[in-house]
Amino acid sequence: MMISPEMFAEQFKDKKYSDLLEIRDQLVDEIEEFEELTPEEQKRGFMEPSPEVVYQMNLKYLGELCKLIADKYNSEYVWGEV
Repeated sequence: MMISPEMFAEQFKDKKYSDLLEIRDQLVDEIEEFEELTPEEQKRGFMEPSPEVVYQMNLKYLGELCKLIADKYNSEYVWGEV
């Protein structure tokens, strides 16, 4: 079962900016791995949730995570809060 994009980002709200970048990079790697597969490979095998759903959720997770990254960047580097 997958969690909502908002809950995904919520679990990282106390992480530092640099930690969030690592999480972002992991998500991007997973997204790129799926995108490199042919359509036949994307549908091969049985997995719950399907690779297509995982891909779509990873994109949504990335969107929410990027919002959090922007906020952390501002608080740590622009406003000087740590």
